[in-house]
Amino acid sequence: MLLLLEQNLQRVLTDSTFGLPYWDWAADGDLPEPQQTTASIWNTSNMGGQGNPVTAGPFAFHPADPASWRVRIVANVSGNLVSTNRGLRRTFAATSFRSLPKTMHVNNALSLNPYDTPAWDTATTGFRNRLEGWASEPTFNPPWLHNLVHVWIGGDMAPSTSPNDPIFYLNHCNVDRIWEKWLQVHVQVYVPDMTAGASLKGHRINDSIVSPLGSNATPKQVLNVSTIYTL
Repeated sequence: MLLLLEQNLQRVLTDSTFGLPYWDWAADGDLPEPQQTTASIWNTSNMGGQGNPVTAGPFAFHPADPASWRVRIVANVSGNLVSTNRGLRRTFAATSFRSLPKTMHVNNALSLNPYDTPAWDTATTGFRNRLEGWASEPTFNPPWLHNLVHVWIGGDMAPSTSPNDPIFYLNHCNVDRIWEKWLQVHVQVYVPDMTAGASLKGHRINDSIVSPLGSNATPKQVLNVSTIYTL
């Protein structure tokens, strides 16, 4: 999804060198909690702020303007996609999770090895589950890291249609950045390998990745992004 968006933006901008940015949310998480909601990422010249709907910045909603940023499809309480026509919603720190992850939490995740272990689910220990956010620091409860960012922003970042909020892509670019940093530190790379059972087809190291690009790339082929990605 990130590659597809980046390529389409390159086409629209007629700039083959354009690259998606990342948001280092841990740097903002290092700020005192009241300052996190007003960090520079939320300036009107950047991603805009919060609201129901958001009314400032490039993704603000202006009901009388048909060209205004609008959310057209959302997931209902059953997870089904339904049509809508409204503004973008964000509700920062509106749950019991009042802070974004901090740099120390990212560093703690980077120290974890192995990458993943059987049964390859949300209950396993290792780097993948910590970064994804199903597993957390010993003294905290999930959600964590990636998942916590979704919950902290709230609004349209909370349901399965979270790509409605453009900050989704900056969050996932940062997840990719952290994953690349882990690869630079640890010798072990991606698992499961091809000895894993057929039930994991589509997730193993040499299985084809299902992609909107229609490519036959495998996890192994995209492990080294050093020629196109800057930390």
